Amino acid sequence: MGLNLSLSVATHDNSMTEEKDGIIKQNIKLPGDCDNGRLAFVLLNVFTKEECQAYIDLTEAKGYIPALTHFGRGVKRLVPHYRNNDHCIIDSVEIMSIIWQRVRSYIPKEWNNNYQILSLNECLRFLRYDVGQRFEAHVDSAYRRKNRSHERSFLTIQVCLNEGFQGGATTFIDPGGPNPKADMSYIPKQGMVLAFEHCLLHEESALISGRKYTIPTDVMYKPKQMKKKNIR
Repeated sequence: MGLNLSLSVATHDNSMTEEKDGIIKQNIKLPGDCDNGRLAFVLLNVFTKEECQAYIDLTEAKGYIPALTHFGRGVKRLVPHYRNNDHCIIDSVEIMSIIWQRVRSYIPKEWNNNYQILSLNECLRFLRYDVGQRFEAHVDSAYRRKNRSHERSFLTIQVCLNEGFQGGATTFIDPGGPNPKADMSYIPKQGMVLAFEHCLLHEESALISGRKYTIPTDVMYKPKQMKKKNIR
């Protein structure tokens, strides 16, 4: 589907990239006109091969189970014709902090002038895709804290832990209608990070061979000011 981009340090558009401390940032040109101005970019060389393998080993030791599809209001269920990959959920402030330290300087400190940055969601959802597994076109749901803090997410961060498989691209889709030629696919590179707004339509294309691992998580924000209720 669409245009495949196999990202590497050797091939990038200088007008769309910047490099700092060995990390290369490349903005993503989204396929739909209605998505113009939306935030989406890729960071190369964020994690080493050894770091990625350590995360894979950690989750394989814990074990994977079939991933559920979220329908809002806490409703989750298996929908294998739509999403049939596996996941391993680990709550880890330590791992979250490591990821956050690598990417935080690239993340907007404010959102819509009403929210200010916090960090990442410490509930990490490690995803594993085997041959034939995929996640059909969807938008990501916002994560909202249940502690009445009004903290919520607007952005997805996706760490790519391995490469060398076939298929399995992350494909951004034109929401204006079927236009496969315009869709933009990114083939994961080990240690790479994708960052994009939750509202962007995308899919995790079916894996053809090998096995794919990623860590998608959420960038958390909090309201700048909470309105105080009048007490009479």
